[in-house]
Amino acid sequence: MKHNLIYGIILAIATLTATELSAQSSEGRDLHRTRLIPYPTANEAVEHSLAKQRYMQPITEWATDSEGLLTGEFTYPFSWVERQIFVRVEGVGVPYEVLVNGKVAGSSTNGHAAAEYNITKISREDKNSLAIRLLDSGSVAPIENFEKGDAHPVAYVLSQPRVRVRDIFYRATIGKSGIVNVDLGAIMHNQTLGAKTSRLYYEVYLNDTIRLGAGHRDVSLGMHGVDTMRFGVPVPDSVLWSSESPTRLSLRLKNRIAGRDVEFYNVPLALRELSYENGTFYINGRATTMDWAEVSPNATADIVKSLYERGHRAIRFTAGYVADETLTACDDLGIYVAVTAPINSSKMGTSRKRGGNPSNNPRWRAEYVERVEQMIYTTQRHPSVVAYYLADDSANGICLYEAYLAAKRISGDRPVFYEDGNGEWNSDK
Repeated sequence: MKHNLIYGIILAIATLTATELSAQSSEGRDLHRTRLIPYPTANEAVEHSLAKQRYMQPITEWATDSEGLLTGEFTYPFSWVERQIFVRVEGVGVPYEVLVNGKVAGSSTNGHAAAEYNITKISREDKNSLAIRLLDSGSVAPIENFEKGDAHPVAYVLSQPRVRVRDIFYRATIGKSGIVNVDLGAIMHNQTLGAKTSRLYYEVYLNDTIRLGAGHRDVSLGMHGVDTMRFGVPVPDSVLWSSESPTRLSLRLKNRIAGRDVEFYNVPLALRELSYENGTFYINGRATTMDWAEVSPNATADIVKSLYERGHRAIRFTAGYVADETLTACDDLGIYVAVTAPINSSKMGTSRKRGGNPSNNPRWRAEYVERVEQMIYTTQRHPSVVAYYLADDSANGICLYEAYLAAKRISGDRPVFYEDGNGEWNSDK
């Protein structure tokens, strides 16, 4: 799997206006990825809890002040020395800055998706303060004409080894005689100044008791090297995920460096073969009609369950932020999902001339592309997500053309739609 370079450009909040954008790099922000929690032991990984443990600390209490600063604490234990430290921030809802011990770790103009920041260099042993400074959203108001919920930031401080699992992906292909070939991959990252070798052990389980496959792979990484460790597992087609049978497997990983087990994972695995041809979705080779129900991105897992009980099997979340827990509920229930990037510029009219809709203003191009890429990278491990939408009601132009091309490079088998583009080429529908 080829990963494109993320634009890595965050717009300077202090100098933004509705039509004039200036870009600056976001210091400390890591490449986007799905939520991935490391555990110190195999047993803790199997429990798959989001509670505090040796390698992960959720920020559960925030103090607030009148200037929009949310402050929490985390502890840097001795066991984190010689490891990398990240903070994952989700669902802020407005532009923000992340500060650790008063120093800026990074910032984002898109508060509607998950982002991670490397805070290793500005963290210290023992107690640390972590703050999220909420910034004025006026700078991005022209492209955020959608329903927003209250800001409820979620933050996790993660500790990973310097040779770490950066992300995980998988793809299923239906073969012959009831066998499904599963291509699994782990993106490995060496963040040391020397060459390192990682041995990654893997096991695939059904119901946490039936082992469907296992093995290990070695990967050698040069200084600051990145490589993808691939392994294949054949499984019976009876375990494929679909709306009628939302079967979930588990992928267990163990990362061993120089004879030491340095991190464990237990990743939910849902396998399905997806294709989109001539306007029709094929799930596991069977044509499937998607009768989309448009739903607010603020919908909770309980709302999704209520929709399911009323017979809905396909949901299109409109522009905005969809919580990971909501998508997980869709995975568990067997609801097909389309998610939409947090872009809606409907209040800016449809003109493509200077001063018109931002979708045709090159100064917004990096922001559009970043939001679409971030949506894809942070949701791609959810089997329920079968399609992506570039935006809602945002005219058309260079920004959405570039966003479509960027999306097609990384969306895999999922189609990319933009229904408000007047039938232009930047939509698969």
